[in-house]
Amino acid sequence: MTYVEPKTPDAFSVEKKAELVLALQQRLPQAKCPMCAHQHFAVVDGYFTNTIQSQLSGFALGGPAIPAVAIICSNCGFISQHALGALGVLQDKGADK
Repeated sequence: MTYVEPKTPDAFSVEKKAELVLALQQRLPQAKCPMCAHQHFAVVDGYFTNTIQSQLSGFALGGPAIPAVAIICSNCGFISQHALGALGVLQDKGADK
């Protein structure tokens, strides 16, 4: 798997991005896009937060969530999210980038 630098403003420090890329490469050494089989991805320069809700009757702000990093296939644009806790890179509360 190779990673291509995205063309977006920097949200992650160089060190944080390197940590995320290393964690992804270690866990996905032969990754291919599930849609087009391409092997080049860009790391999204920011976190995704997936809210956990027990009901669909409304939209809750705050509460439990799964923080994730996303990669985008540079060929077809497929977005894949990866939980920070499972990658071993979950930040401490209150920590900066």
